[in-house]
Amino acid sequence: MNQEIQLKALVHKNENKYFWLVLVISLLTYIGFVMSIVGIFIIVGLFALSLFLHALSIGYIRMNAVKLTERQFPDVYEQTKELCEKMGISSVPDVYVMESAGALNAFATRFFGKNMVVVYSEIFELTTRGAKDELAFVIAHELAHIKRNHLSKMLFILPAMWIPGIAELYLRACEYTCDRYAAYYIGNREAAKNSLTILAVGKALYQRVDRTEYLDQVNQEKGFFVWLSEVLSTHPPLPKRIYEIALFFDEPEQTVIVKKTRKLVWLWIPAALLTFGLIVAGSVYGIEKLSDFAFSDEYEEVEESETPAGDIPPVIEAAVKGDTAKVSAFIQKGGDVHITDNQGYTPLHWAVLDSNKEMVDLLLKAGADPNEEDDYGMTPFTAAAQQGNAEMVERLAKAGGELNYQSADDETTPLLYAVFSEDAATVETLLKLGADPEYRDSENMTVLMYAIESGDRDIIALLKKAS
Repeated sequence: MNQEIQLKALVHKNENKYFWLVLVISLLTYIGFVMSIVGIFIIVGLFALSLFLHALSIGYIRMNAVKLTERQFPDVYEQTKELCEKMGISSVPDVYVMESAGALNAFATRFFGKNMVVVYSEIFELTTRGAKDELAFVIAHELAHIKRNHLSKMLFILPAMWIPGIAELYLRACEYTCDRYAAYYIGNREAAKNSLTILAVGKALYQRVDRTEYLDQVNQEKGFFVWLSEVLSTHPPLPKRIYEIALFFDEPEQTVIVKKTRKLVWLWIPAALLTFGLIVAGSVYGIEKLSDFAFSDEYEEVEESETPAGDIPPVIEAAVKGDTAKVSAFIQKGGDVHITDNQGYTPLHWAVLDSNKEMVDLLLKAGADPNEEDDYGMTPFTAAAQQGNAEMVERLAKAGGELNYQSADDETTPLLYAVFSEDAATVETLLKLGADPEYRDSENMTVLMYAIESGDRDIIALLKKAS
């Protein structure tokens, strides 16, 4: 058998067949979600979350695991390079050894186009036990995943992995393929079978295992949950993997015939697909309904915002324009100086915001309240503090502005608004008038805390002196 035919034969007969199955399912799922605008955001969000979590795990490995180099475990590093050359992998992936708390495992991964192989320390210790080829099989198996582009294909078949037992068909076929690749390229089938036996019983006991008895064990274990565990597993049972290597390479000493899984899997596939299809259809339908509801609400809100909330009272417009004559005439006719606009602003609010001293004095003399909240919890007094207008603060304080007034929503005080204004003169004025710097807002924060966060050293010094 020539090299070209041999390499084609190494690919398990079910790998390509099941790949197209899971790819079609995944594409249909993507199309189903893309049909909904909200579904697009869900897909993007899931990918972003997966990428972020994967990046974290990769970062942990790179920072803590031991990377093979020409100086770090050079014999295994050279062995890996040789395997890459044999397998036609142009760029040698980074190989890391990571402590595993006794677990026997290895895996290949890919991040932003860069391949990695991670070998758990428990199995890497085979290099200290004279089991060089057994370790080579583990590394070659992971390199085969890279060679076959299994890692790159995962992005395209991700939705199929949400269906129990479907993507696993493809993943198990990939494992058989990689076992064949590894056994072929290390050139030692016995070491390949030893390595899989080590995964079953450990590196200390594998030589004492009766392999014939172990292979026959899989024929004796029966029952629904035994079958179901295999259907839902991403890896074939270890006895079957050992048997497949012996069968593929036609080893004459292999006497046990491992029975194949019953064809119940062909009942499982349509049942799982039907269930998943109903879930996806229901999800898309629900997303569309929620989307319609959300956009309907949004449309109604836009309609409401575009509809005039009512005419602005003439006295408010006069205050905004600074027309003291009209405001004075309004007051003389007995008009209510506490009348508000659609934001809850009184004429005094607008006069303070405009820093119009004459208008402010006129309204205060007519009985305007410097402590009346607007729709946002702001009073004319706190508005003056927020603007950093020390003179206006003093003017309103004399008219009854409450120095320690706390808004109903977030319990902020005029002194806190003065800190936000970053005007030291306003802060100093409020402190001299008797504002208490120890008041806390709804977040249990004092004005000094906010000042320190903003970094204004002059204000910080004033508040520390007053505390």
